[in-house]
Formats: sequence, C-alpha cells, structure tokens
Amino acid sequence: MLFCDRLAFEKWSPDFSSSEQASPIWTRALSGNTELCNSLEYADWNQKPVQVQVCDACGTVGCASGGYVHISTIEDWVFWTIPQTCSAGEEVRERFFPATALVKFGAVAFPREAWAQFRAAEPDVPDARCFPRANGRALLDAWAIGPGRPQAPDRLLPMLRARLLAADNLETTEAMQWIEYWLDWLGARADFPIDGAIVDPHRAQATIETMYFDGPREDDWPGLARFGERFVPVLDRTHIFVPAV
Repeated sequence: MLFCDRLAFEKWSPDFSSSEQASPIWTRALSGNTELCNSLEYADWNQKPVQVQVCDACGTVGCASGGYVHISTIEDWVFWTIPQTCSAGEEVRERFFPATALVKFGAVAFPREAWAQFRAAEPDVPDARCFPRANGRALLDAWAIGPGRPQAPDRLLPMLRARLLAADNLETTEAMQWIEYWLDWLGARADFPIDGAIVDPHRAQATIETMYFDGPREDDWPGLARFGERFVPVLDRTHIFVPAV
C-alpha cells in the first residue's frame, strides 16, 4: 500500500479530435511517476466506484474500461482501494478494473492534508468528510492486495501455501493462522464500517513480521506486526491497523 503525502499536479490537454470536440485542459494528479488521476475536473467523484482515469478521447466517464477506485475513510485518512461492485462476473471485473496506482501498489492512502491539495486544485473534489467510513472489505483489500499477491483476497491463502518459505520470527504455520484469522475477521465485516486506528508501529513498539516467498525479493510481504499479545495487519512498514475491539 502507498501512503501518499506528496502530490504533484500538472496541466495537460487530451486529444478529443476523434470525438469531434474541442480538446480541454485537464489537471493530472501524480505521486512520483505514477498517475493517480488523469482529470480532476472530469472525474465524477460522486460515482461508486469512482473512475479516476477517464477516457482521454472524449472525457466521458465509463467510456473506457478500468481506472476505478473505491473511496472511503479511516480516521484522518482517505483510502483508495479496489472497486467494490455488487456483481463479481468476469465482464464486470474487466469493466471496473482498478486504476493504475492500485495495480502497482494494491491501495493508496492520503492524509487529510494531502486530500486538501486535491480540493485546492479542483473545488469539485469532495471534502474527505463526504466519503463513507471504510468497511471491512476496504481494509481487507488495503492489507491483503499488493505487489506479488493476488488481486482477490480469497486467493491469498492458496498462494501463501504454495510460496511462503519463512517469516522473521513466526513459524510459517503460526503466520498462516494469523493471516487466516484477519482474512476471516475482516471478511465477516465486509459490508460494515470498521472502527480502528492507523498506528505508527515504531511509536507503538510493534514489531513488523515479514513473510518471505519463493520468488522475487520485492514480493516479500511485511504483513503482520506484534502489537501487545497479538499480531495485527500491516498496511506498510510505517502504518499498521489496530481494530478498536
């Protein structure tokens, strides 16, 4: 997951000549070299899910497949996670394919200060308070999906059974048990808002537990952190999720 507090905005003009329209001036949002949104002006921020990368030949939301995110909030963070749709059919999954940043990082989180930069660049971007609280599915997707891991959390355990070699301190069996626990815990709350906190593991004296895979080193996953007497989900090495109960 990418925790994004440094944004860049640039003006650019898509080519609308094929749709016989005048080409507008758009504002693109980026994190480093990764495009987050290609048009702050043309995105329909009230849509669910939100297409943050709209068709650059006509500007019509939904014309192009993909480029979608689910937007929700946890405390002072705005989360972008993979689209949540009522249907799981192959055609629906292809149409609502995640935005580029989610394919690359699994999920993106913005502190409210960074989200305010979106609003400063384009006033029609809603205030963070307008988005719903994150449900269990959003947290599950933010935690379980990432580089080297499947985009469907229900395929995570089979992947771990096939590729997990070791962890820092946990035996692989215990690591799998904790991962399965949180998959079940968050999955059972998939449709309900989640109460909890995003915590700095260093300040909380929580120890990160990295899972090591049979494969590229960049696929290794810091998925759990010892927090008191239990292990909790790690979103990245500087942010862990601690449920309220």
